[in-house]
Amino acid sequence: MPLPYRETHNPVTLIQVPVPVNADSTFGAFVLQQHERRLIRDGQAVLVGARAFDVLCVLVENAGQLVTKQHLLDSVWPGLVVEENNLQVHVSSLRRILGADTIATVPGRGYRFTLRIAAAPCAQIPNAARTGAAQAQLVAVVSNNRPSDALSNRRTIAVLPFVNLNHDPDQEYFSDGLAEDIISQLTRSPWLLVVSRNSSFTHRNSPLDNETLGLALGARYLVQGSVRKAGNTLRMTAELIDTQSRETLWSDRYDRPLADMFAMQAEISNHIVSAIEPVYLHREERLSSEVAPQDLQHWDLLMRARWHFWRTTPEHILKAQAYLHQALELKPNDSPSLSLLAFTNLAKLWGAWAEDPRAVVAEANRLALVAVRNDERDAFAHFTLGTALSCAGQMAAAIAELECALGLYPQAAAAAGELGRLLVFSGRTDEAEEFILQAIDASPHDPHLSLWIRSRAIACFIEERYADAVRYAREATAKRPDWYFNHLLLAACLNAAGDDAGGRDSLAKALSGRGYDLQSFHFGHPFVHAAHREKFLLALTNAGWEA
Repeated sequence: MPLPYRETHNPVTLIQVPVPVNADSTFGAFVLQQHERRLIRDGQAVLVGARAFDVLCVLVENAGQLVTKQHLLDSVWPGLVVEENNLQVHVSSLRRILGADTIATVPGRGYRFTLRIAAAPCAQIPNAARTGAAQAQLVAVVSNNRPSDALSNRRTIAVLPFVNLNHDPDQEYFSDGLAEDIISQLTRSPWLLVVSRNSSFTHRNSPLDNETLGLALGARYLVQGSVRKAGNTLRMTAELIDTQSRETLWSDRYDRPLADMFAMQAEISNHIVSAIEPVYLHREERLSSEVAPQDLQHWDLLMRARWHFWRTTPEHILKAQAYLHQALELKPNDSPSLSLLAFTNLAKLWGAWAEDPRAVVAEANRLALVAVRNDERDAFAHFTLGTALSCAGQMAAAIAELECALGLYPQAAAAAGELGRLLVFSGRTDEAEEFILQAIDASPHDPHLSLWIRSRAIACFIEERYADAVRYAREATAKRPDWYFNHLLLAACLNAAGDDAGGRDSLAKALSGRGYDLQSFHFGHPFVHAAHREKFLLALTNAGWEA
């Protein structure tokens, strides 16, 4: 089997260096490709959440043996304190994919993977596919665009090679691979312009300051970091820098035990990419608000529209729509602009102030469908279409669109969170929890965060775990107290938990000055099963709502 290669940092001379690839594991109809982070069934990739995949890897590596809960928690969430329920959610998700008998529970102790493991023969997957998948992990293939105008420079981000602080050649592969993975994944975002790997890697160990580096690369934003080995631990740091204001917009540190370097590389790059996009967009929204009206270009209009969209009031939504119409005049059929315009229509629906809700849903679906047709590789467009389809009552098609969005851009936390929401309303609460936790874990600064926590509350309500439902509903409301539907949810959860006074108080906050009716409820709460919907409505009725 041909071995993948990786480029040296020299942008002119390329050499091929073999990179060892461990054998894949096969069990039943499945092939587990740990380095490519893929699970294959009958030749097709299976959608598995990031944390569930890590749990599976630990179980497979210890197949036939007891793996304690603590060992799984330490391996999958090193250095973090997490609820044991999180582990149970991921195990349940894996059982649905692999079969109920594949993971045995050892009461009070842990789990055991029961299937027989064998090394997967190369013939099971074509060599070309294997080589391509491995290279996609190790070598970022990005178009070499060096923006020439000031606005493009403002939008552009460059990822510098991570600094190997130990000066160990073996660690150089990892630090370079980490930066390459980040570049490769960032290019999938519809919002970012990314400097090519060949351009950014020419500035390895550069003595230039960040501002000068930004000018040299034509990029306002830099991602840079370091890797240091200390005993049996690898410490990685990363930060996002605005080179013009000289501010550090985001930074984080990751300590991981030295184990599977490729799996660690994939995990950390996923975390970094998921964290960068919302921080970057928040800064761009602010910068666009400072541009003089006569100087507004398409990107500024789009970012101003995003800024208004997240304020959700009718006045802000109408301003967002006005900016988006201007943006589409400058750049007709732009998928991100069409997608956001679709969401402004849905915002009228969720805000319960749409004059003709059915017409609003139809227009949102039309705009989202045009966005997908204009750019079928745009994950944000598929995410938008999935959300719009759910409001039209087409839940199966909506879930398929969200799965497509995640296939195109696995780091799209918003798509993972929305898929979790739709699975909750479909009654598939165990599966939903996996994707909701994936979104929260990957992007804790995302403006969707309150919605994801809200989905956890609804899942607990469906499962009649009312104390947990109240806890998550309060958390969602604390993060966005201006969203009336959080108070509506809290009212239902409190009433179901036996707190009648609290339920009435929350309902009053939710409906204050708002003409919220049964039609608005159905659009915002697309329960697939009538029993779940009626239980929720009963709790609201008991709290005092007269639909």
